[in-house]
Amino acid sequence: MNNLKDLERKYLEIESRAEEVLSSCLSEALYRSRRIVISKGPLYNVSPYEIERAGFKKGKALKKIPAHIKNTHLYHLDEYDKVVFVEIYGQSEKIINKEFYRYSGGGIERVHFTSTGKLRNISISLLEEGAVVKDMNWGQYGCSESNYVYADNRLEKIHVRQKEHIESAFSDFEVSFKYESGELVSIINVFPNGYEEQRFP
Repeated sequence: MNNLKDLERKYLEIESRAEEVLSSCLSEALYRSRRIVISKGPLYNVSPYEIERAGFKKGKALKKIPAHIKNTHLYHLDEYDKVVFVEIYGQSEKIINKEFYRYSGGGIERVHFTSTGKLRNISISLLEEGAVVKDMNWGQYGCSESNYVYADNRLEKIHVRQKEHIESAFSDFEVSFKYESGELVSIINVFPNGYEEQRFP
């Protein structure tokens, strides 16, 4: 699956039988799950710096589910400590979004369902030598394609094309990563008109 059209077809196919697919994904994920990590806020980056790129700080691991449950994440990990399933709590313990992960030699597939069981989005990450080189996402409201640029095995830039479904044309921007002594110090979205938006720290 190498283009957004293929992803759109897959999205529509899953959407048409969301309840059945959700049940199947849940059964498979629980079968593969070996341990659960609880956190307040997102904790694991499956694609490089996806938490920081979204403008969040990494969450904090907890020993038990907190009383204030909003934004609590339950990560189900397999025998290789890979994320296979995430439960993300909303305002109450009855509001739980679910995201499922499948791994193959060349990629990672994610399927995200809302707390009401509707399909929210699906995404594919393509890998080369274990590193993400391309992300494609198709969701309820829009789609995007991201191409990763590395230098000396370090992520330098991501070229992003995105659009909402109601729009006819894609918009483009670049995500720029800066490092000092090997540590990430900033993530900045740079737009064609020169506008810059700092996402991290």
